[in-house]
Amino acid sequence: MKKYVKFVATLILSLSFVFVRCSATHWLSAKEKKNQELSEQIHTLLADPALANAHIGVYIESLDDGHIIFSQNPYKILLPASNMKLFTTAAALVNLGPEFQYQTKIFAFGSVADSTLNGDLVVKGSGDPSISGRLYGGDPLAVFKRWADSLKSHGIFKISGNLIGDNSFFKEPALGEGWNWDDESYWYAAQTSALALNDNCVDFTIWADSSAGRHVSFKFAPQYKEIRVVNHAIVADSLQDSTFHIERLQGKNVIVLSGFLPAHSDSIHEAISVEDPGRYFLHSLKTVLQEKGIQIEGATILRNDSLDYAQARALFTHYSHPLKELIKVVNKPSHNFYAEQILKTMGGLFKQQGSFSGGCQFVREWLQSIGVPAQYFINVDGSGLSRKNFVAPLATATLLRYMYHHPYFKYYYDSLPIAGVDGTLGKRMRGTSAQGNVHAKTGYVAHMRALSGYVNIGKANPMLFVMMFNNYSVPTPYINLIQDRICILLSGE
Repeated sequence: MKKYVKFVATLILSLSFVFVRCSATHWLSAKEKKNQELSEQIHTLLADPALANAHIGVYIESLDDGHIIFSQNPYKILLPASNMKLFTTAAALVNLGPEFQYQTKIFAFGSVADSTLNGDLVVKGSGDPSISGRLYGGDPLAVFKRWADSLKSHGIFKISGNLIGDNSFFKEPALGEGWNWDDESYWYAAQTSALALNDNCVDFTIWADSSAGRHVSFKFAPQYKEIRVVNHAIVADSLQDSTFHIERLQGKNVIVLSGFLPAHSDSIHEAISVEDPGRYFLHSLKTVLQEKGIQIEGATILRNDSLDYAQARALFTHYSHPLKELIKVVNKPSHNFYAEQILKTMGGLFKQQGSFSGGCQFVREWLQSIGVPAQYFINVDGSGLSRKNFVAPLATATLLRYMYHHPYFKYYYDSLPIAGVDGTLGKRMRGTSAQGNVHAKTGYVAHMRALSGYVNIGKANPMLFVMMFNNYSVPTPYINLIQDRICILLSGE
């Protein structure tokens, strides 16, 4: 009888254990099943025969428990294109702080008497990328007009000496390593400089308001006397396709218009980079000061070596918008110039070398401090324009995970394009569960497309994702559709 009781007790205990284990397994299986289904669906999308010649790296992770939902080639280093901006803006946000402001200081070398500065006026550049109309009501010269008013408030209506620009905070080269020479004309490859105006570009508008056979009309702003326009572009019959092209001759401020623009077609707007942007800055400033009634008797002089300010008197300082606003310009529209200015700024402040190499070294060292191995991250610029940048999906994932847990995450998250809402994702994933839910950075150079960021933040099962497609031969919209479909799947649809 005792043996029977003992057997029954043992049996009950065993069955209880099995029941509990089966229940737990069933609960885990439900979660695992969902992740398994996601993984299988993503695998099917990536197994598309049209992508057979592409190099693909994808990594998706739950931010709640660190579970890897999907991983393909996480250690393979690939071209990141503008996903590089994720690293540049994160490094700046964490190390400079969200309230960091650029300071452009105005000095007087000499005394003021009878409304005249008897000496030189010096503008000391700090690399501020935002002296433009972008954040000042659309007027690219708005900041300079404010400076004119400030000079008048100091009793200065005439400068007997020179207008000097201290451009020494940034070092050459002005262009990033590995940038394509045929990109140099355009806004996305503008030269860097410590004194920068209007993204170091002039804004062209071209239109066909005359009869066929005549030259197209154009205008550009801000006006710059060094710009010479060669207009070979012709108005074509309204039924003809446009072959219009605009470019700046390499190393010169000569802009060439060519091709045909059909009559009655929409105006073309193009931002063209300038050669030697520090001089462009100074010329424009002098023009504004004179138009505002401040006479300058001397020359405009750009200095790329540091000045001795021991005998100078600080008149006033211009402060930029805070960094938390500037990184929105970097990430949402994917603005290369802002990214490179910020990169060089970090080099100047933290490595005493305001250069691409100084900024890149600082970013690499910081990434290693947060757990990104050196072999998974190679950078030569801050925007991702160069094809000499290489990043492993796991490096991007490590960064995204770190930022998710950082006190400044809100600023970082808010800087990213929102699917179906704004930035470079404004027209993608509209009308799906991903709209307003996916915050991610795009990346593109020819035959390379990336999309990395967050989904379901503030909801159940928040995730980070990294998608990098290199060397594909299908049209880029085809890649966009695959990336969008993965985002929609992660959003729960």
